[in-house]
Amino acid sequence: MPGDTLTIVIVTWNTRELTLGCLASIEKADPSHAWRVIVVDNASSDQTPESIREKFPWVELIANRENLGFGRANNLALRQVTSKYVFCLNSDTRLPEKTVPVFLDFLDANPEAGLAGGQLIYPDGRPQNSIASFPTLLTELTNKSLLQVLFPRKFPGKRHRPTRPTDVDSVIGAAMMIRMEALKSVGYFDEGYFFFLEETDLCFRLKKAGWRIVFLPAARIIHFQGSSVRQVKPRARVEYQRSLIRYFEKNHGPFTAGVIKWHGYLSAWIGLLGALPGKFLRTPPSLSWEKYRHLLAWYHKGCPDTMGLQPPEKA
Repeated sequence: MPGDTLTIVIVTWNTRELTLGCLASIEKADPSHAWRVIVVDNASSDQTPESIREKFPWVELIANRENLGFGRANNLALRQVTSKYVFCLNSDTRLPEKTVPVFLDFLDANPEAGLAGGQLIYPDGRPQNSIASFPTLLTELTNKSLLQVLFPRKFPGKRHRPTRPTDVDSVIGAAMMIRMEALKSVGYFDEGYFFFLEETDLCFRLKKAGWRIVFLPAARIIHFQGSSVRQVKPRARVEYQRSLIRYFEKNHGPFTAGVIKWHGYLSAWIGLLGALPGKFLRTPPSLSWEKYRHLLAWYHKGCPDTMGLQPPEKA
């Protein structure tokens, strides 16, 4: 029966052409439709649902009437999954034909692996950062790039790319295959995050429960990075900071969350002052100025939900 082994879940928001390209790559990789594919559309205004119905009638479509965010939208599909594995893909990815077998072969041979991520690449073949260590006070209060240079095994990045399957803290959520047994054992995505760090939180819970998180460098996925958040960068910065504070409060307690909150506030002031020349020398003002101005306004107003990416009526 189609979908017994694998279900692919894609969440989309106003990325019509990218989503259609992603689905076309899946169809090419799986012409017999042996995999079940579910697309969850977060109330796109660019005719994404209509185009999917027209061009890919075999895809199961969940068309939301509002933007539910990444985790909650994924969970709508995940609760319908009956296959052994689920492959969570961003809408701005392309799936090469030989990628899925790399994931399936590894997970079949390693039942203790709960989640696997692949090597994300730009369309021109350049590698993207695909793995990350868990956020700590050290990573957030110091220079991450310096940590990656000094301690590449503890703090992996693009400079340190494993050539064989490697256990890691977490993977970038643009493309990750999850064992459904593992997912059900720890629960689905935490819907308290609207966007950002949902996959990090999930990896943290999986590792805490004893499951392995593995990076597979041979599984390559083309990724048009940041296509959704590029539309709303200043608000996205606020949403990231909110998610970061939530991650620390949930997993490390209120004190560390408070440190992260104050550090974010001071960093926003430093960033705003650094962007000051761009405000007067560029027309329109630089995006950095708008980003830090919006972030500081969020802090000064008491960190309201209404200033991030969540729809006002649900914030």
